Amino acid sequence: MSDKQMTINDIAKMAGVSKETISRFLNGHFERMSEDTRTKIDQIIKTSGYRINQQAKALTDKQTHLIGMVVADIENIFSSMLFKGADQIFQESGYQIILMNSNNSLDQEQKQLERLLSLRVDGIILQPVSEMASHYQFIKDTGTAMVIVDRKLTPQSWPEITTDNYGYSQLLGNFIVRMGYQRIVMISEKIIDNSARTERYSAIKDIVDKVGISAKLIEIDRSTSDSDIYNLLMALSDNLENRTAVYALKGTILMRVIAILSHYHVAVPGQLGVVAFDDWDWAKLVQPQITTIQQNPQVMGKKSARRLINMMENDNMEIDTTLIESSLKVRDSLVDYHKNKSI
Repeated sequence: MSDKQMTINDIAKMAGVSKETISRFLNGHFERMSEDTRTKIDQIIKTSGYRINQQAKALTDKQTHLIGMVVADIENIFSSMLFKGADQIFQESGYQIILMNSNNSLDQEQKQLERLLSLRVDGIILQPVSEMASHYQFIKDTGTAMVIVDRKLTPQSWPEITTDNYGYSQLLGNFIVRMGYQRIVMISEKIIDNSARTERYSAIKDIVDKVGISAKLIEIDRSTSDSDIYNLLMALSDNLENRTAVYALKGTILMRVIAILSHYHVAVPGQLGVVAFDDWDWAKLVQPQITTIQQNPQVMGKKSARRLINMMENDNMEIDTTLIESSLKVRDSLVDYHKNKSI
């Protein structure tokens, strides 16, 4: 390879490090670089005859200290808390975060990601719309550091910061069964291509298949009316004759379910039990207070930010998974049919 053809990417590949590390070396930033790495890069540059193109380096290798964050639904308070946690860490570390919304659209998500790349962000935190890692290969091709938050990709290709959706949904499902319910009706947006919803749904299916009770799924979208949801709930609960617990797989859906049941004068928990995943503590303010799995989106945001900074500044490219602890909040929205009292 001639001197003219040699690029910073070639040097990075030969040294087995990221191009960001080479950029820091060329700019004299050795603070977080081991002596072995520094010596190795120096030797490769000298033996390869690489010549620094100052203009190209200024255009392509200079850090912007910008971080891109793309969330699936900016109207969800979960996303706001996620952003708040990440923003706190980035501010402390001298980075500025740019928040973008994919609106649960793969096309919109790609446009937003391409926009962030055009701004030459140093890294990205992504709450992905798709489960397929191949949809995000174009980011990997640029060498931009990225952390996946709240969801998972197949195959896993970046660090992931998420909740044990299956485990906590199973915990909630077992609690419903223990209360004596005969049927669980799950309400969710489209399950496919969303790992969090898929895992929550699968956990309940595995439980009911084991104990021999019934589980049904209602999938809704923007076109689903309140009356449609009410009619489906009546049909799947045998007009409230069956001991049915409604499980909202997302906090915003819980808000809608509570409003619908109130409008149609369905008593909770007397006629219908209600539980949810994705609580940000407002569920204890309604009457009755709702039993939920409470996540920690702000902690998730902080962990994601720290992991991304670690990738960018310490060349920690390990593909790992960090599970953020959640908790089961038992309140008043289920009936204990074995004791015939609210719990």
